Amino acid sequence: MARRTLRIGLVGVGATAQINHIPALKRIGDFELVALCDRDPEKGARVAQKFQVGQAHSRLEDLLADDVDVVDICTPNYLHAPMVIAALEAGKHVFCERPLARSADEAQAMVKAARKNDRVLMCSVQHRFRPDAQLLRKFVEKGDLGEIFFAKAGWLRQRTQWDSDEWRRQKRESGGGVVLDLGFQVLDQALWVLGSPGVESVTASLHRARKGEVEDNATAFFRLASGATLTLEVTWGLLMEKDFAYVNLFGSGGAALLNPLRIHKGMHGTLVNVTPQVETSRYQYRQSMEAQLTHLAESLRKGTQPMGAAEEILPVMELLDAVYRSAEQGKEVRLA
Repeated sequence: MARRTLRIGLVGVGATAQINHIPALKRIGDFELVALCDRDPEKGARVAQKFQVGQAHSRLEDLLADDVDVVDICTPNYLHAPMVIAALEAGKHVFCERPLARSADEAQAMVKAARKNDRVLMCSVQHRFRPDAQLLRKFVEKGDLGEIFFAKAGWLRQRTQWDSDEWRRQKRESGGGVVLDLGFQVLDQALWVLGSPGVESVTASLHRARKGEVEDNATAFFRLASGATLTLEVTWGLLMEKDFAYVNLFGSGGAALLNPLRIHKGMHGTLVNVTPQVETSRYQYRQSMEAQLTHLAESLRKGTQPMGAAEEILPVMELLDAVYRSAEQGKEVRLA
């Protein structure tokens, strides 16, 4: 019996939708992209024609009235919560671009709406779907690195104009700067690779180098319940020739560096490179996007919660809230 193709509608046809979401939806066979929605009707119509999508709406309620199973939210951060909740209450499953929300309170309201309406709400966490990250998580799960005592994660992005959208620079609309953008992605990946450990406290510092209301640079120090520590470094303003993104783990029996993947273990008094063969390519970002959408479709067909379900993301949002509190108060924030 042929598996049913899920009908999906997408809201917000900006760069994220056109570069990542729409091409991925078109390449995999799990979804049929049947409608787009954008508050700029001319832009929506142009993008619909470009990608050969049948319907283009300018109002969310019109898209929700369509016969769609899933709604893909690619709008600015301040629209995530109201649009996600509206879609859930209309009986639709939802896939939401990261960050899930501007704050943990908004994320909690979204989780409640998903529970109330018995619908799936998944946040985009495509870095979990990279083959190298999944291999590293397996090494950690098996205890191959021994007891992890220190982890370091970061994304240092070149200074460009990509983040110059007006809404990104306004606190009310974005919720925050580089912490909610790159910080969400890197922290989520690092904690997931580590097995989602508990966090006891956060100490953070933020810096704003350019015009705007939000931070460009951030560092944070997390004390984990296991006794290990995790540091986070993110910036939009690196003045170098390329970006740096990494998750580095150091344990009593070995160490691992991600991006590119390298794993070394102490064996019989000798340091041994045990890095497995893993397929990596310049299309890794694209492929991980496709992998997570395929995973969402499989979860919906089976009636199971996907990896990246909103309930799973809520603790990450709470930690990001704590980063902002620590920086504002100038002291360590202890978590219950």
